[in-house]
Amino acid sequence: MSPHISQSRKQLDYPLYAADFDPLNPDFLLVGGGGGSSATGVPNKISLLDVSRPHSTAEITDIELAKDEDSVTTLAVTSSSETSLTAIAGINSSVADQESGKNDHLRSFRISLPARKRKADGTQVCDEKPLTLLPPKALGKTALFTSAHGPRNETYQRVLRSAPIQSANEPRLTAIASGLAPENEVIAFQPVSNALTSTVDEISRINLGKTEAADVDIIAIKGVGHVLAYCTDDSVYVQRLPGTKGSKIDLPVRAYLSPSVTDSTAPKQRPKFRALRFLTPEHILLLQNRPARTGASLLVLKINNTGSGHITFIKHLNKAIKLATGLDTAILRPASSEEFQAVISVASQDSSIDLLTIDYTPSTGLSAFRHYALLRDVHSGPLTRLVFSNFIPPSSPEPKHASSQRIKLASVGLDKVVVVHTLPLRRSTSASTSDQAHRFVLVQSGGSDALQTTISTFTAIVVVLLVALLTQAFYEIRGIVPPRLGVAHYLPANIRDSIGQPAITSTTTPEIPVALSAAIQAIQDEPSLIPVPEVPQEDSSSSYSPSSSSSTPDQAISLMDLVSKIASKPSTPKVIVVRNTGDDLSAEVHDHDGVSLPAVEVAKGEEGLGAWAEAEAVPRGEEKLKRWDELSAKEKHGWKEKLKSTGFWVEQQGETVLQGVLFSQLAGVVGDALRN
Repeated sequence: MSPHISQSRKQLDYPLYAADFDPLNPDFLLVGGGGGSSATGVPNKISLLDVSRPHSTAEITDIELAKDEDSVTTLAVTSSSETSLTAIAGINSSVADQESGKNDHLRSFRISLPARKRKADGTQVCDEKPLTLLPPKALGKTALFTSAHGPRNETYQRVLRSAPIQSANEPRLTAIASGLAPENEVIAFQPVSNALTSTVDEISRINLGKTEAADVDIIAIKGVGHVLAYCTDDSVYVQRLPGTKGSKIDLPVRAYLSPSVTDSTAPKQRPKFRALRFLTPEHILLLQNRPARTGASLLVLKINNTGSGHITFIKHLNKAIKLATGLDTAILRPASSEEFQAVISVASQDSSIDLLTIDYTPSTGLSAFRHYALLRDVHSGPLTRLVFSNFIPPSSPEPKHASSQRIKLASVGLDKVVVVHTLPLRRSTSASTSDQAHRFVLVQSGGSDALQTTISTFTAIVVVLLVALLTQAFYEIRGIVPPRLGVAHYLPANIRDSIGQPAITSTTTPEIPVALSAAIQAIQDEPSLIPVPEVPQEDSSSSYSPSSSSSTPDQAISLMDLVSKIASKPSTPKVIVVRNTGDDLSAEVHDHDGVSLPAVEVAKGEEGLGAWAEAEAVPRGEEKLKRWDELSAKEKHGWKEKLKSTGFWVEQQGETVLQGVLFSQLAGVVGDALRN
């Protein structure tokens, strides 16, 4: 059953392409988009939203941008304080500016914040005195991409990603990637802002040529610097960025190449990487789409000291996801521990969101993926961006507001709607977590795996027991094993009789009517040569009614009688089965399709020749049916003696009558008879 997840929706007046949370307070969400430089009248805006309530979203303020410029394509909060935040965005300049030779695609803004209701760790802010909001301010704009200088082209800021925040007022190292440029680039830089302006301190520039970076991510390594990673359609690259300014920066290293590139697979039939996120400095989570919209997968790439890597985990996503369009993660790590749980969100082509988790411990590494929920049809149009709020653990091991710990997942789309899902967290019950380092998780470690294993084991046991019971019941009805369940007493007679018919193999069945017809034809052609004992006149109302138990041997009904009766009613092919149960001998007439006639005639040797009674349930053991031609000479001799002793057959009738009969016996009965 899917967990209960709170949701709020907010309709704005412009299509949305970008979103990011305040990294120090998840109650504030920044979104951006617009109609571009077209004459549709749809504005270009950046809006600050209050998402503190799980079921409602309120608009705090917005920045209305120039109508002759492009819409907001990317957005990130680079720094935050108690009173304001600084954001950078990807916005192309107007057509006139681009034709003049410059496209200032990177913009920065400062936006004032209202009084905070609570901190990111869930604790309440003591001073809730309302603050006077200053109007949003544009701090600056610049062109970093090489292609943004010179003749107008289609270059735009495709990707914008900032490293996880380390502390308040400290800018986050940021990377951008271009799209549709004559020469695409990935650029890493440090934003530098003050109260009046904002500039950038470029750290790394990577030229990709005609290839585009599908996604970029950055992670900090304490005391070392940062690691930059980006992916193209078929490759993943990493570059180490030293923490000391002016240090030499090595070229990026290709950590992974998709195997489909090295074989003869056509480009259109190859899987493509869509997004990536760091889990640890050594583990990168990759989102890959399979060809022809046949599904998507999550892969974990393990990076070694040289920069190369290999895939350690592969998780195929829900079958409903034919094409993945976005990825984000939230790392739930306590302040004093390296253990964490990563919450993963994947957006699909149908605007659904798949939620999963994966755990990490330094001793054992990463666990298996566990599915949490699939949120269907979140938007009525294409989902353009999804982003998690930043998780800041409680400052004390025993927080007063432990029950209020949660993370938020925001998504925006072309339907102009902002959707915020609130995911409640719970204390981890992991035995490896110390009392001083309580951590919070979305899914208890191992809980889902244990539950799934229990359910699978229970289901398998039930299936095995059910099959065993059905097999036992079937064998009891057939008389193969002694009755222990007593199922036959609870079944209707017609069903019990149908199941209880003798098995006739497929190799024997088609030949029975032919042999029986030959016997019938021989009787009709030469009746004078085959003596037939006298048979009492039958009541016309019943063709197969049993005789009285006081019948004499002279009144015995023989195989000749059965063959003659079948010959008189040729509408349905018939089969005669003679069964030897040791003391008794019985002859039964069956339809060729396996359905028994209403009455079955049985002769009992101990009660006298010709003593006929209703069919009784005879344990049949391992029953075998054989045609006369399949019997050995000893078996034929034994059957003849048994048939003659019970009056079923006389020597003068010859073997012609026996050609159309199936002979059945319990295992070991004939052998005992022959030895005797």
